[in-house]
Amino acid sequence: MKRFLSFWLPVVLWAWFIYYLSSIPYLRITLAWYDIILRKLAHLFVYAVLARLIARALTGSTFWSWKKIFWSSLVLAFLYACSDEYHQTFVPGRVGCLHDVIIDTLAAWLALGFKP
Repeated sequence: MKRFLSFWLPVVLWAWFIYYLSSIPYLRITLAWYDIILRKLAHLFVYAVLARLIARALTGSTFWSWKKIFWSSLVLAFLYACSDEYHQTFVPGRVGCLHDVIIDTLAAWLALGFKP
C-alpha cells in the first residue's frame, strides 16, 4: 500500500491543485496585457507535470510498455483537462474552453515525449 501511495498520491494531490486553481472565481495572474500569456503558460506547466506524474505512477505500478504508458497518460491527462474545463463552467468569472483542453493535451504530449 505504501508503494502504491508513493506513486499515486502525487497524482491525486496535483489533480486537486489544478481543481483548486480552477475553483477560484475570476482568476487572473496580473491585470497587465500579458495576463492571457501567463495563464496559458500556467496551463502548459500544470498539465505537463500532471502527465509526467501519471506516467511515473503507471511506470511504478504496472509492467506496461512505454508506448502503453505514454498513451494511457495522455488520455488520462486529456480526460482530466475536459473535466476541468467543464468544472470551470460552474465557477463565476470562468468559462470552459476547448482551446484550453487542446493546450493542456499538447502540454501533456510534449512532456511525455521526453522519455525518462
